[in-house]
Amino acid sequence: MKNTNLFTLLTKFLVIILPFYVIIKIFFEVKLWVPFFGFFIKELVVVVLFFCLTFQYFKAKKIPKFELLDYLIFWYFAYWIIITLVNWLSFEYIFYGWRYDFIFLVVFLVYRHGREFLQTSFSHLIKLFLASASTSLIIWLLVKFITWEEILKYFWYSIYVADWQFKWWIPIYHGVEASWIRRFQGLLDSPNAMWFFLLIYAWAFMYYFRKKIEYHIVLVFIWIFILILITYSRSALLGFFVATGWLIALNFKYIFKKYKKETIATLLFLFIFSWFFYLLFQDKIHNIFIRTWSTTSHFDRMEIWIEKFLEQPFWYGLATSWPWFRSVYDWEITKEIEHDFIPESWFVQQLVEWGFIYFTLFILIFTIILLQTYKKSKPIFWSLIAIIIMNVLLHTFEATYLSILFFIFLWLLNSTYSLKK
Repeated sequence: MKNTNLFTLLTKFLVIILPFYVIIKIFFEVKLWVPFFGFFIKELVVVVLFFCLTFQYFKAKKIPKFELLDYLIFWYFAYWIIITLVNWLSFEYIFYGWRYDFIFLVVFLVYRHGREFLQTSFSHLIKLFLASASTSLIIWLLVKFITWEEILKYFWYSIYVADWQFKWWIPIYHGVEASWIRRFQGLLDSPNAMWFFLLIYAWAFMYYFRKKIEYHIVLVFIWIFILILITYSRSALLGFFVATGWLIALNFKYIFKKYKKETIATLLFLFIFSWFFYLLFQDKIHNIFIRTWSTTSHFDRMEIWIEKFLEQPFWYGLATSWPWFRSVYDWEITKEIEHDFIPESWFVQQLVEWGFIYFTLFILIFTIILLQTYKKSKPIFWSLIAIIIMNVLLHTFEATYLSILFFIFLWLLNSTYSLKK
């Protein structure tokens, strides 16, 4: 331990602490009134990691090897800053835009080029994460099924159910409208964040145990599917099924030949489970999956932002949409007009902030990442597809503590340095 560099220690710190980020943030910011504590254990650590990596390269007298993907991301950073300055937007816009729009790409650069100086194996980091995440997941399941969510009011969560307010307390749970159903969110800040976490957990488990007894993977995958289902996140389920279907289609012969019994058993289980779910909730299916008001609101907001793009197709600038827009302006003002600045889609948001030219660059970056990831790890490719699908309908990367966690592993996997398993 005494010879371990700071770059490695901070990396281990992040993969261990981030599954507990929300409860830690609430304790320090709500109970102890320490402002911006969440920033210090996420974004500030990423900044320190960047300087640690710079020092390591200077110490080793080396220069990072940049490839096409790196240069595309450099243009991504530079262009966003340029269009923000051209539009006379303040430094505050750049700060919040960086925090939400491309901090995960900063993590990319750090770990894609920092693997050489990381004094631990990829598998060991996965093991640390699984230990921490499994502990947190057990606690969350106890809260959900044993003590019920009301216990969270003693840990400084808000008792005002599903009444999340910006810069205010996190509710003990979110419900499904007009159905008395509590959505699974554990100790996180929303059911959609829980889905993101479960996705990371699922692929990490599959990757770590990929060479061991196969039925463990199948059982955990089924259990994760059940937990994803009780988040009642429609975009999550859509991402799950599209990603799973795509992966199966690309590898159908291999999967069916090698895992024929497991595949049939899984499909049979899903059919039986779906049938029982329907029988149990048949009078609430519409509220669970359709939610007319919510669906209409989503598409109305996307339509507003597509119209904004058509009005100004080249750019609006950083932090001109939610959630960073309301970080720049006073919440008392923005809450009255939130319908007009929440596009309800990460991709529509990118299109408006960037304009059509560099939106193409954004798509190209993720296409290259997808192609590289598919060659190296099918499970993480599956999770990345699911995240991309989810971002079509949500701002998934708003949960920066989870996007940082996910992209640490993704970028290490796509490192320019040979990966030590």
